[in-house]
Amino acid sequence: MRLSFPCAAAVLALAVHVTAQAPAPQPAAPSLPPHFAIPYLANDTTPDALDFAAAECDTVNGGERLDCRLRQVFITTTSIEPSACAISSNGYDLSLRRDAPARWSSAADPVGDCGLVEVTTLEDGGTTRWTMTIGHRATMNVARADCRAAAAQVETYSWRNVRRRLPCTTIQPGAIER
Repeated sequence: MRLSFPCAAAVLALAVHVTAQAPAPQPAAPSLPPHFAIPYLANDTTPDALDFAAAECDTVNGGERLDCRLRQVFITTTSIEPSACAISSNGYDLSLRRDAPARWSSAADPVGDCGLVEVTTLEDGGTTRWTMTIGHRATMNVARADCRAAAAQVETYSWRNVRRRLPCTTIQPGAIER
């Protein structure tokens, strides 16, 4: 059956209209291996600090969740000998859910009078170019100045500027936590 010109034009107009209203394609999510490392995270908020982090993560449910083991390393000058530094570390586990194609976040339980919730975000900038942001939001007493100030604190770790000068000539062990 052959459509007459007016019918064919109407079908074409409908096809163009439906195509024009189709949602824009979403950017593809990065393809992550089942187990991977985030090796280079240096404190960007305080660029002079010798404060670094790294993570090993497992992808779950096709990358919709990341289960990560993080380790932070801090190097500080000692109070006994100014030319000596102490190295300390802290480890913790974190599970994050995908918010966007290359971003995952996690929110801890509220604590304290302000009901502060720590929110950690990991963003994949490609290969080893990850950024971790640790912020807070107040869920109670949000009108109080101290709650607003605590919620405004944000710390960013990234792959940029990972080399730092040492303020010491010797180093010794400090606290090592989990």
